This record gives sequence, structure tokens and C-alpha cells, in this order.
Amino acid sequence: MAIVAPEVLEGSLMADDLRGAPSGPMSTQNGDVTLPSDSSRPAVIRSDETTIRVNLPASEKKAKAVAGSDGQVQFDNGDGSITSALPKEDGSLQVATTITSSAAPTSYRYGLGVASGASLELRPDGGVDIVSNKGEYLGGVAAPWAKDSSGRDIATHYEVAGTSLVQVVAHTASNDVAYPVVADPWFGIDLYYSPYVTFTSQGYKINVSPTYWGTQNRDATIWWAHRDEVRTKLGSNSWRWTNSIQEQFYCHIAGYPASLPEYNLESWRPTINWATSLTKYRCNPYDGYWS
Repeated sequence: MAIVAPEVLEGSLMADDLRGAPSGPMSTQNGDVTLPSDSSRPAVIRSDETTIRVNLPASEKKAKAVAGSDGQVQFDNGDGSITSALPKEDGSLQVATTITSSAAPTSYRYGLGVASGASLELRPDGGVDIVSNKGEYLGGVAAPWAKDSSGRDIATHYEVAGTSLVQVVAHTASNDVAYPVVADPWFGIDLYYSPYVTFTSQGYKINVSPTYWGTQNRDATIWWAHRDEVRTKLGSNSWRWTNSIQEQFYCHIAGYPASLPEYNLESWRPTINWATSLTKYRCNPYDGYWS
């Protein structure tokens, strides 16, 4: 896996983080991730009041969790594919499947255990949102990708069947695919770490840091979810959220990656449409610099 897609190992908690056992709970910066002892049981991610259970492909094989050669926790599906569970430091979970030959399946199903009444909704960018029956954002899945060992992108997409996510990987569509192929869903709940407020002689700042998973799930169709999460996490300071703060916030999302690592949203800024602010002022009207 590291040869094909080394980036999936970045920020991952490995088998050694489980005190030598390739299953069990891990504490992260944004909740907990629990890996199963075999593939018949779900992996679980938890944050505050939200829990998502992720059933792994080929769960009927009951493959044992073992430590892979790169230190990851993996499950041999017995069908020409190996699934690796990669909890991230930010509380998200990447599930990367290594397809070793053309004999392996072209679709991989992940049954999700979510809140009663919740639904899965495909986004324009190919990712998936998990939304409650009240329209609240509960979590989601980053846009899909797949590539072979030569670095070539392999066509892939998600399909939704009830509360099951299916990744289709067209690795048999041509004869020149260089195996192995790596494909993944990346599940997450928290788009942001806890925001905090600071004060200056000019007013106050709302300081916000996106999780890595949050930076990869910034499609404009879910900016409302970004906004709602930060306002909720502000708690008693939520009243400080103004139209100016909101436009600065959207501008910083659109300005990725230049706007990283922290969005500093300042109360004294005028209310300028985020797109205009991005083009003319780098989200800080009228100074014109990132902060």
C-alpha cells in the first residue's frame, strides 16, 4: 500500500498505537476510533453525540485483524483484496482496500450503522453526506479515488443503497492496469477542532482550525455544515457569529490551502461577500493579507 499511495498513511494511528494488539479502541484529538478483531464486526468512530459504525467489505469471511507490513491494521478478504483500517489523529477513519489482481471484485460494500432515520446523500464532488432526519449533518465520506502502482488514476465512484456505501472500482476496464490498485472511502465526523475566542483592542477573533478530514470535505454544497458545526462548538460564544464572520469563514474555506492552518475571523471586518473578499483582500478586507 505504501508503494502505491503513501499519503494514506499520513496522520494514521498504527497497530503499535493499540499496544501491540491489532484491534481495540484508540483515543484521538476528536473522539475515539475502535477497530474490530475481525472483519465480521464494524469499525466505530465516535465524536460527542455522534457514532458511525462501518462494516468492512467481505465481512462474511471473518478475516482476523493483523498488522500489515507498513504497520497498518489490515484484513485479508480472501478474494484478491486486502482492506486496511487507518484511524487518523483527527478522529476520522480511512479504509483503504488494496486490489492485488484482476480477479478481485470491482465493488466494495460498506454497511453503515447511523442514527435512526439518517440517510446517505451523494454530493456533486462524488463524496457522500450522512444527514439526520432533521437535516443535520452527522458526518460524511470524502470524494472517492483509486490509483494503480504506476500512479495512474483508476475510474471509481460511490453508489448508495439505503445506509450502505458501495465503492465501484473499474480496475478491469483496461488491460494495462498496473496492480496493485488502492482505493478508499474516508469516513469522518468532525470538520473542525474546538474553536476559541480571543480579544484585542479592535474587538474579538473567532479562531478556527479545520481537521485534515475537514479540509478534504469542503465542497460548497456543505459549507452550511461547516458553519453549523463551528457555531455549535462555540457554545455560549455562538452569539458572536455575525454576517461578517460568516463571509470571512466561507472565504477561508474557499482559500484552501493558503488560508491554513487557522482561520482567524475578526469582528471588526466589514461584511464583504466571500468571493469578492477572496479575490481582492485574501479574506481580510481591507488589509489584503491572510490571518
